[in-house]
Amino acid sequence: MRMLEANIFAAQTKLNSLNLSHNEIRELPEGLFANQRQLLILDLSHNSLTYLTPHLFDHTPWLWQLKLGGNQLHDTTNIMENLKPLHYLHRLDVSQNQLQSIWSIETSVNRTPVLLTNFLYSYKGMSLALADGLNYISKLQPENYEGGKINSTVINFSGNRLREFTLDWLVAANITCPFEINLEHNLIENIFALQNFFSATADCVPEIKMTGNPIVCDCKFAWIYSENYRSLFNGLQCVQTSTKLVKDLAQLERKELCAWEPVMCPSECNCYTQFEFLHINCKGAQHIEQLPRPEQVGLKSSVLDISNNNFIALPLNTTFGYGNVSQLNASYNKITSINISQLPTNLTVLDLRNNRLNSLNDDFLRTYLNDSTKLQFLYLSENPWFCNCSTLQLLYTIRTHRTRIPDADQLLCVNQPNDTLLMANVRELCSTPVTVEYYQYFIATVISVGITIIIFLFIIALFYKYKLEVEVWLYSHNILRFCIRECELDKHKTFDAFISYAHQDADFVNHTLLPQLEQCEPPFRVCTHERNWLAGAYIPEQIIESVEQSRRTIIVLSQHFIESDWARMEFRTAHQCSLNEGRVRIIMIKYGEISNSELLDRELKTYLDMNTYLDWQDIRFWDKLHYAMPHKAGKVRNSDVLDVNGRMYVVGQVEMNRLRDESV
Repeated sequence: MRMLEANIFAAQTKLNSLNLSHNEIRELPEGLFANQRQLLILDLSHNSLTYLTPHLFDHTPWLWQLKLGGNQLHDTTNIMENLKPLHYLHRLDVSQNQLQSIWSIETSVNRTPVLLTNFLYSYKGMSLALADGLNYISKLQPENYEGGKINSTVINFSGNRLREFTLDWLVAANITCPFEINLEHNLIENIFALQNFFSATADCVPEIKMTGNPIVCDCKFAWIYSENYRSLFNGLQCVQTSTKLVKDLAQLERKELCAWEPVMCPSECNCYTQFEFLHINCKGAQHIEQLPRPEQVGLKSSVLDISNNNFIALPLNTTFGYGNVSQLNASYNKITSINISQLPTNLTVLDLRNNRLNSLNDDFLRTYLNDSTKLQFLYLSENPWFCNCSTLQLLYTIRTHRTRIPDADQLLCVNQPNDTLLMANVRELCSTPVTVEYYQYFIATVISVGITIIIFLFIIALFYKYKLEVEVWLYSHNILRFCIRECELDKHKTFDAFISYAHQDADFVNHTLLPQLEQCEPPFRVCTHERNWLAGAYIPEQIIESVEQSRRTIIVLSQHFIESDWARMEFRTAHQCSLNEGRVRIIMIKYGEISNSELLDRELKTYLDMNTYLDWQDIRFWDKLHYAMPHKAGKVRNSDVLDVNGRMYVVGQVEMNRLRDESV
C-alpha cells in the first residue's frame, strides 16, 4: 500500500492494535485515526514516511506503543509535535531513520530544551479501561511483556545519525526506572551529563545500549566517574584520544580520561545547554565552590547567573569551572568592590546592577575597558556612585566607552543627586586651585607645538611645490640617487632612449645631444633613425619598434618637427605607448622658436597644454634631461641595428663586417 483513505478505519472504534508495517506508505491523512480512541499499539515501521502529518495522534490518547522504525524520518521537531498528546506512550521505536538529534528547536518557559516527548505514565492515574486494554495486549503478545516489562519504558533510537546524547534528557522527560534506551549504531562520539542522575538499585536496573558508536574517551566523558554511572553502559567501549586504542570503559580509570575532577551541576543550581553556551543558574546559592565546565557538554563557554543573592564579593577566578564563564550576571547582590582577580579573563558581558558599588578601581577599568575590547557590555546602574576628584578616571572611562555601557545615562551621583557620571562637571568636582605657572606652562607648550606643526606643514608644502627641482638637484649632485632610481621593469628593452627629430635638426642631435647622453656618467644607449634603422625596412614598422624597444622617447620639438609628417607620426606612436602602459615615456625638448604654431596638430597641442617640457635655453637643461632619463647604470655606446621582428636587412658597413667575420 502507498496511500490510505482518510476514513478507512472509521468503523473500527474498538481497535486496540493496528499493524501497517512493511508497506510503501508515503503519507498518512490527518484524520486517519480520528475514531481510534482505544488504540494501544500502532506499527508503521518499514514504510516510506518522510514526515508525520500534523495532529495525526490527537485522537489516540491511550497509545502505548508506537513503531516508526525503518522509515525516512529526519525532522525531530515534526515528530515531537505529533507526540505531545500521547501522555501514556511507553514504547517508542524510531530506529533506522535519519534523525540527527533527539531535541526540539523550541524552548519551554524555564528555558530548558523541549524534549522529544514526555513519559508521564503512572499506575495511579491509569483508567480501568486502559488497564484492561494493556492486560489484553500482554495476553495477546506474552513474549513481549513477560515479567512485568509492561511497566518499563523502551525507546529505540538505533540506526540513526545522532552525534551526541545527554542523560539530562532522561531526567527532564520524567523517564523513571525501569527503562531501556537503545542508541546503538549511531554516530555518537560524546555522552554528556550535568544533573545528578539516579543510580541502579536491586529492583531496578536501567539499561542504555550504546554499542556501534565511536565514543571518545576524553575530558568530556570524565563525569561518568562522579557517580557509579558505568553500570548504565554495560560493555561500552571507547577510543582513547592519546593512544587511539579501543578500550572497555570498565577497565579505564578516571585519570586516564582527564586530569581534572569532573563536576556535576551544584544541587542549588540549575544547569542546561542552549545554543553555544552552558547556562548555570545559581540564584539560590550563597557561595560558589566549583562549577561544571562547558567541556563536559561539548561547549567552550558558560553563562553564570548569580543574581538576587547576598554576595558581598565575587568568587576568585581560580574557582574550578569559573574561568570558563563568558557572561556573568551578578546583579541585585551586595557587592561593594570589584577586583580583576574575581573576574574570568574571557568575560564578554558583566551585569553589576543594583549592588553597593561607589567606584571602580583603575586596574579593572584598564584591563576590561581601556586596554581591551573583549568586554562588550557592562551594566552599572542602580549603584551609589560617588562623584569627586578621586573618581575622575571612572568618569573619563565611562564617557569614552559609553557605547559598551548601555545604561551609562542612568549612573547617578549619590553626592550630587541632579548629576550623572556623564553630566558631572570635572572642574566643580576637583576644587584644588591650579596655579598661574601651570597655566603659563600649558599655554607655552601649546604655542610651541602649534608653531612646530605650522613650520613642518610649510616645509611639506614647499617640497611638494618644488619637488621636481629638488629631485633634479639631488640627482645631478649624486645625492640619495638610490632613492629615486627607477625599478627594472624595462630591463628587457634594448635602448634607453629613442630620439625623434626632423632631419633639419640632425646637426644638433648628432653633435650636441648624442655626445652628452652617450658620454655622461652613467652613459645611455640611444637609438636614432639615421644610425640604427634598417635600410629597406618599412618605416612605420620601424617607428613602432623604436618606441617599444626604448625606455624613453625624446622629442626634439622645433618648427621643422611640426612641419614633418614622419616626426608627428613618431610622437603619436610614443604617446599611445605611454597611454597604454600608464607611465611617463616622452621627454619633450623645445629647440628654437616655434613661429607657426597653427601647424600643431590637435593631439600634440593637447599634450603640450597638459605636460611640461625641457627648454634648450634653460641653464639647468642637462641636469633636468639626465634626471628625466631612466635611472639605471648604463653600458657602452651601442650602435647596433634595430631588431625588426627578427628579420635581417643589408645595412652597409655593419653587414660587411658580419660577412668578413664569416669568411675568416
